[in-house]
Amino acid sequence: MQCVRSFVKNETFNRNKILLVAFVARIILVFYAHIHDYLFKVNFTDIDYHVFSDAAKHVSNGGSPFDRATYRYTPALAWILLPVVHFPDFGKILFCIFDILVAILYFKIMEKDLNETKSETREEMKDDQTMNVVIYWLANPLTAIISARGNAESIVAAVVLLNIVLLQKGYWKSAALVHGALAIQLKIYPLIYLPSVFLSLSTIGEQSCVVNKFKSLVSNWKGFAYMLVTLTSFAAVVLFFFQIYGQLFLDEYLIYHVKRRDLAHNFSPYFYLLYLYEANPTMSQIIGLGAFIPQIVLIVFFAFKHYDDLPFCWFITTFAFVTYNKVCTSQYFVWYIVLLPLLAHKIMMSRQLALSLMAAWFATQGIWLLAAYLFEFQGWNTFFLMFLASCLFLIANSFILKQIINHYVPIVKPKTD
Repeated sequence: MQCVRSFVKNETFNRNKILLVAFVARIILVFYAHIHDYLFKVNFTDIDYHVFSDAAKHVSNGGSPFDRATYRYTPALAWILLPVVHFPDFGKILFCIFDILVAILYFKIMEKDLNETKSETREEMKDDQTMNVVIYWLANPLTAIISARGNAESIVAAVVLLNIVLLQKGYWKSAALVHGALAIQLKIYPLIYLPSVFLSLSTIGEQSCVVNKFKSLVSNWKGFAYMLVTLTSFAAVVLFFFQIYGQLFLDEYLIYHVKRRDLAHNFSPYFYLLYLYEANPTMSQIIGLGAFIPQIVLIVFFAFKHYDDLPFCWFITTFAFVTYNKVCTSQYFVWYIVLLPLLAHKIMMSRQLALSLMAAWFATQGIWLLAAYLFEFQGWNTFFLMFLASCLFLIANSFILKQIINHYVPIVKPKTD
């Protein structure tokens, strides 16, 4: 840790060269993928990248991206990746570029906290924030590998951070357009941020009694306008693509994710319950829809509790959403990791506790991955063990989330004379 702190001490070096080094490292991983995929049975390149590439080829030939089985993303992604037809690594490099854009957006967002900090501690906080960006994003092997493997999560991460930047600067109309036309359109999950944004645009925090708080919510015209613009812009994009690709687009892109009952083993314990009730459509549907209940409750609760600090609110909301989702894979972790550098300096816990929580997070993943490896590649019957490992991972994540909330200390604005 001390080594990293010294490494980022020089601000000029940080802003100009660390980003370049991080980008070059990711490009090396992109080219390494060719060697790895040639030598090893388990490919480095993400299976999703093959799906993206095949969809782009269908579009290039005048077809639909949904002609490619299992393509369940926005058609815009296939359009963006059209150059992969002639340059197969284009998408990976693009995702790596967005990885670096994410870091640049961090510094934009962090300016707000710096401006609200006393001058004598500003430089120290700047160094700490820079270190957090390096540790949790730029030097994080998980985020670097995910982009280099060809997963598009970095684009979604950049758009989510852009949304925060616009909201912090007061450009809530532009933020609403970005939220609906880009963020939710790329991935449905940013819908979970609407309650907290609605509350942040209200005057509820200035009211002392329940009646006035209720009145501030009802009269929150900015909040209602934000939600209207967000949902309308999202609907407009959906309608645009529906006119081109028809019902198949709605089925694969939108309806599939609502009805999805994934029986494939993943980090969520729900996979095993859905597997057990596969022959009972009614019970399977009840479990699938019931999985949304704890998510909705936590989304609303965290919105009311922490709407005044959107980065922190969005982090714990996303962490909870992913943890209790009926499908949970490694790429989903990026959804909340991207917000971690924005609040790491607000989580006041001992280094020992922080390292212990990180160890628990990685260890419980490792236990699950071992069981999955033995099942997939060695043919061992570890299906129930994977379920137990999923339960252990769920418990560990719930404990980690509780510790983060307990040790959260918001930045106190200096008093003005």
